[in-house]
Amino acid sequence: MKVSNKEIAAHINKTPSAISYLKKNNYEEYQILKLGVLCKKLNLDNEDLLAMYTLKQIELKKIAS
Repeated sequence: MKVSNKEIAAHINKTPSAISYLKKNNYEEYQILKLGVLCKKLNLDNEDLLAMYTLKQIELKKIAS
């Protein structure tokens, strides 16, 4: 699922050009904002993210053993 600069801008009351600038100059912050919008679109909350993280850790343990 894609998240556009326009969608990010709308969620934080900035312009799409401000988001483009952020993407070029502070990519880590841009990625965090993008992830937040993606979570909003997918209706994911903290518990959902924690559950996904836990499942990922279980899978990594299975692969390692």
